[in-house]
Amino acid sequence: MTAPRAVVGVVGTKGAFDRLTDALAAWGRAHPGAAVWVQHGEGRLPDGLAGAPLVRREALLEKLAAADVVVTHAGSGAVRDALVLGHCPVVVPRLARFGEHVNDHQLELVDALGDRVEAVRELTPAALDAAIARAAARRGPAGSDAGAHLKDALRDDLAAVAAAPAPRRRALVWRALALATGWVPRRAHRWGDDA
Repeated sequence: MTAPRAVVGVVGTKGAFDRLTDALAAWGRAHPGAAVWVQHGEGRLPDGLAGAPLVRREALLEKLAAADVVVTHAGSGAVRDALVLGHCPVVVPRLARFGEHVNDHQLELVDALGDRVEAVRELTPAALDAAIARAAARRGPAGSDAGAHLKDALRDDLAAVAAAPAPRRRALVWRALALATGWVPRRAHRWGDDA
């Protein structure tokens, strides 16, 4: 199998995720025929990569749609967008032990999604290369029901909340809410407005 020609990386908007951008730069050097573009947030952009710190949502969706493979942090919105566009995303969770997040809630999303994504828990060049190759082979059509996987995971989490003993409910509620924020539509609020 040949390497994908267009890889898009998404690290989110808060905090640097240089561990992922560095790994994507190394992957790009090992696959010189591939173009790697990264939305790098507050982190730096390593030599050899194209990208931007932030882009408008429409522009990012266009990049994701045109990609052969999407490599993303385990932010529920980014994962959902990739799934809806037919990707089997490579998901690399931000980890607290590296100062990439305040806790390891992104691991919970990876666990909830199971084999619906190519999870990279230990980010090594070999692990990333293998995950990108598998993800390229699993690309489906855009608009597939892949986004339903997040809804299924949320439904399962809510059922676990209802069945859990009281001390465990709080953690399960947080997990369900964190998962839900990626696909629940946001709407404008009119505070103090009777209209």
